[in-house]
Amino acid sequence: MKRLKWKWNGETLVENDPEFIQFLPELDLTDYKPHKNSKYRLEPKRLRPEHALALQMALKKGSDHIAGYFSWAEKAHTWSTKQTLFWIQAQLKEGLPKPHGHPRHVQMAYWTSKAYLNQGIGETIARTMEGVAFVHRPYQYLYIDHDSSNRASGSIPQKLGYAYAGHFNSEITADKETGLWLSWRKESDRYADYPTEREQDLRFAELWCLMYKEMYPDLYERDYKKSHMEALEKLKEIRGRTIENDDAA
Repeated sequence: MKRLKWKWNGETLVENDPEFIQFLPELDLTDYKPHKNSKYRLEPKRLRPEHALALQMALKKGSDHIAGYFSWAEKAHTWSTKQTLFWIQAQLKEGLPKPHGHPRHVQMAYWTSKAYLNQGIGETIARTMEGVAFVHRPYQYLYIDHDSSNRASGSIPQKLGYAYAGHFNSEITADKETGLWLSWRKESDRYADYPTEREQDLRFAELWCLMYKEMYPDLYERDYKKSHMEALEKLKEIRGRTIENDDAA
């Protein structure tokens, strides 16, 4: 593993290379097929207004099987392109979910059109999004939450090695919901050597700054470089005190 050297107040700091793979604004993750016998590949795309027509067609092919768990899907098969566009705009305005109250955490949700059930697409989507969260973004924990009666969704995190994180109650908004939700999570291995909450926060700050350094170098120099150096310095201080305490013990 390469090691990076940073100058801070005349002192050289050494930090492990986080081994990032291109924090590009657009991701090409097309090496996934919905089924081993299929000649077609999945093509993950960022949801944008120009996808309204494609999403409308997918909803028309069958969204009734998820309507029991998502109230928005009850009439989705009747949506016009304009209505679908409004739905996309609402999702973009709402932004990414931050479950369990921490910016180091991100939540995954997925559904498959009825015409493509039982092809392993849900599992493939989950694997793809896991790669986005842990390789192309610096999140520590990725969560999958589902209603306790939704066995199809619940089987995926178990297959992919997610750990049971707990349960919580939620307002019932669709016919098949019980209101009891189960939560599963997986942790990025980039945080394995950072045992305390404070170290993990600093690690996230370091990786977030590196992401901006790669994606937007001008913005990094202007707004993030100082924070990056400060995070490295604070990590060094914390680890130095930890080592001293261990030696003293």
